[in-house]
Amino acid sequence: GDWKTELQELVQQKAGQELTYRQISESGPDHDKSFAFAVALNGSEIGRGEGRTKKEAEQTAARAALEELKK
Repeated sequence: GDWKTELQELVQQKAGQELTYRQISESGPDHDKSFAFAVALNGSEIGRGEGRTKKEAEQTAARAALEELKK
């Protein structure tokens, strides 16, 4: 599934919501990198995730945020 799209759609149900993704860290050698990303809603962090690529880390963060928002 595409967690970023799902998160975007959930957030857009209310007007004026802004999602932002930012890279927290990057570690490891070039052939074995690990990225950590955080996703914020209106400036407040709602999830973070790690991945082997930036895209994967963003998706993992989005999934964590979805779980948080659906509580």
